[in-house]
Amino acid sequence: MTERLRDGKWRPGVSGNPAGRPKSATTELRRQLSEHGPALAAKAVELALAGDSTALRICLDRISPTLKAQPAPISVSLEGAEGLAGVSRRLVDAAASGEIPADVASQLVGALGQVARITEIDELERRLAKLEEAANG
Repeated sequence: MTERLRDGKWRPGVSGNPAGRPKSATTELRRQLSEHGPALAAKAVELALAGDSTALRICLDRISPTLKAQPAPISVSLEGAEGLAGVSRRLVDAAASGEIPADVASQLVGALGQVARITEIDELERRLAKLEEAANG
C-alpha cells in the first residue's frame, strides 16, 4: 500500500518524515549556551575588567551598540518651483550647488516620482469612474 495519494500528497495521518527533524549541532550549542549563559557573561565581564581588550569590546558592543548614521535635516527653498517637475529640478539644482547631499536629493526626487505615479493612477481611476457613470447613466 502506497503512503501517498495520486496527487503526490501524503495520506492523512502519515508523515513524510517519521523520525522528525534531525538534531543539529547548532541546536545543541544553543542549549549549552543558554544553560551556561549567566556564567559566560560573568566571565566576559571579569576578563574585561582585568584588561582583556577582546572581552571589553564584546561587553561594550552588548551594552552600547554601534550608532547608526542619521542624516541632518535639510532645508531647500521651493520658491518658484511649479509642479512636481519644478520641485525635482530645484532639488537637483540644490544638490549641484552643494546645498544638500546628492544622495538625499536622489531619494527625494525618487519619492516625487512615486507621488507622480500615484497621482496619475488616482486621476485615471477618477476619469474611468466618470466614464462608466456616463455610460451607465
